[in-house]
Parts: sequence; structure tokens; C-alpha cells
Amino acid sequence: MSTISRLFRAAVLALVASVLALASVAAQDQLSSFRSWNYPKHYIRHRFSLGYIDPIVANDTLGRKDATFRIVPGLAGKCSSFESVNYPNHFLRHQGYRVKLAPRSDEDLFKQDASFCIRWGLYSSSGRSFESVNYPGYYIRHTNYELWIAQPDGSTLFRKDATFIVSLPLTVYPPPVVTDTGTNPNPVRQD
Repeated sequence: MSTISRLFRAAVLALVASVLALASVAAQDQLSSFRSWNYPKHYIRHRFSLGYIDPIVANDTLGRKDATFRIVPGLAGKCSSFESVNYPNHFLRHQGYRVKLAPRSDEDLFKQDASFCIRWGLYSSSGRSFESVNYPGYYIRHTNYELWIAQPDGSTLFRKDATFIVSLPLTVYPPPVVTDTGTNPNPVRQD
């Protein structure tokens, strides 16, 4: 097999793997948590009905629940919506550009505000970004640990702030353990 054939085959296999990975993230009605790209100990969560990224540790039972969402078919009839696991029928939505947790409503505006298209990460295709259905080009991003929707400003910081790692649900699985890369070979908890 020639080098070009091997490269072409490898590229096709990589493309297929990427499409399958995106499809698995977009699979509806699954539990997931979303870890910040540039603050890897922080997860998307709701707190006092507002969206934040906060550090979540294994013994933080409430934080783990607040940071786990059910990905369901988009309430607007397309894309996806994020339903709270500890407040069923409450969804992440944007209102005044701020991301909030709100009870389900039959109003069309609520359905649009609570629907997001899962895209390849703006910073890295290893992550995902969440684009508003009714504000195309606006993505969920964190600013001062608060979640907002905003348009990209072209900066690397924005792309990192709007990229999240889809992870196992924190209600079932604790946050990952970080291994001290220094002299201590024993794992240490994230704090």
C-alpha cells in the first residue's frame, strides 16, 4: 500500500471516528457533565438558578447534582436542551444573555432560549461548544465563572471560555483524581 493510500485511509478513519464521537455526544436523553476547557477542575452547574462554572469535588453531593444534566431533544424542535437532574423539568436557558436554570414553559421564547446546538469546540475539536438556537453565532461561555451567551470576539480566551469537555455524569462518577506529577506517586484529590 502506498504512503498516499495509507494517509488517505488514516484520514478517512479519523473522520469516521470524529463523526461517531460527535454523534455519541449528540445522542439524546443521556446524562452528562461539562468540564471547562481552561479551568479543568470547574464544571457547568446551576446555583441559585443561575449558570456558573465551579470546582466540584467528590464529596460535594449538591454540586455533583447541580453539575449533571440530561441532554434531551431541543425544546425548539431542533438541537438539544439541558435538563437538570436534581430539578426535573428545569432547563438551562439564556435570558438577557445570562444562562439560567428555569422551569419548563410552553412559551415559544422559552423553548428557543433553552435550545442549543452542540458544535465542535471553538478552541479544540476534543471539546464541544454550545450555540444558541435563536441567537445563531452566540455560544455559552464563562466570564468571571458566570455563564453567558456571547458572540466570539476572535480571541483565544473566548474560544477557550466557550469550549467544554463532555464528561461522565458527576451524579454517578466523582470528578477525576489528579495525580501529583512531582515526587508523590500517590493520587491526590482535586480541591
